[in-house]
Amino acid sequence: MIMNMIEKKIDGEVIYDGKIIRVERDRVLCPNGRNSYREVVRHNGGAAILCITKDDRVLLERQFRYPYNEVIYEIPAGKLEKGEDPYQAALREFEEETGNKAESLEHLTDIYPTCGYSSEVIYLYLAKDYVKSNTNFDEDEVIETEYIPLSDVLDMINSGKIKDAKTICALSTYLIRYKK
Repeated sequence: MIMNMIEKKIDGEVIYDGKIIRVERDRVLCPNGRNSYREVVRHNGGAAILCITKDDRVLLERQFRYPYNEVIYEIPAGKLEKGEDPYQAALREFEEETGNKAESLEHLTDIYPTCGYSSEVIYLYLAKDYVKSNTNFDEDEVIETEYIPLSDVLDMINSGKIKDAKTICALSTYLIRYKK
């Protein structure tokens, strides 16, 4: 038996409308007939790029992430502008952050990194046929890049040194698809 699980918005309010996120509080009608509230962070989404060399080295960035107060390892990624095509955003971010220009990207998958309270979708891509270019960091970005052997990256995930969800998801999808 398939149960109706859809919640219906009754009304809502904007709590905060900032540069990157918008926070809404909605009153909803639940499938069981009761009312409840949902707080939702609205986000334009992002695009992330996994780059693995022919000799199985993974291009990772090291970057300070303020919400966690630590420097983390992650694959290159960036926010989408409102209405921006994720593929084009991935091409842009890959070149800006790593100094590599991808000739093409393969779509790996889309992820919902925080589905309990955010509308963010991150589109994951695999870089194909790339050439050296120039970085063009945003004025507030400080990023270091490094090619790390895939086996070491897997050890870093297993030991908890890599915690970033998009990085773990992109690598997992890649390994399932190509390294069965």
